[in-house]
Amino acid sequence: MNAVTIKPSECRQIKHKMSSNSLLNQQQEVVRYANTYQLESKNPFNPDKVKKILEEVMMEIVENLEYDPDLCAKQAKLASMMIRIKVKELNFDRYKIVCIVTIGEKKRQDLDIMCTFFWDSSKDRYSTYTIENNSVFGIAYCFGLYYE
Repeated sequence: MNAVTIKPSECRQIKHKMSSNSLLNQQQEVVRYANTYQLESKNPFNPDKVKKILEEVMMEIVENLEYDPDLCAKQAKLASMMIRIKVKELNFDRYKIVCIVTIGEKKRQDLDIMCTFFWDSSKDRYSTYTIENNSVFGIAYCFGLYYE
């Protein structure tokens, strides 16, 4: 087998010939791929930029909203879609974006929300924003989950 030295920046695949010890002693061409891609994100998820988007969208939707179960469900879905679209425009490469928005009636109740993930603490990030008016509360979460 012949050794060939190729720099990763020069090519994306390396081809070499390999002989077999079969009766025909034929040569086969085998394709091997060199790792030439970058493993780290060039534009990592930025929770501060995302929080500004959460605040902007939630203020627009919840500020003058009166509680109606059907309307609040539609507004929560709309807010989630708007947040996801605006966050994707920030081009955080190698990140999957997950948005969760809850809008509910304010009636002197307590509310505990918990999300659990298998988390890579060095790369995965999130941002959250809470808003309320006289009749409703709104909570928005946006998770940036690193994806290789």
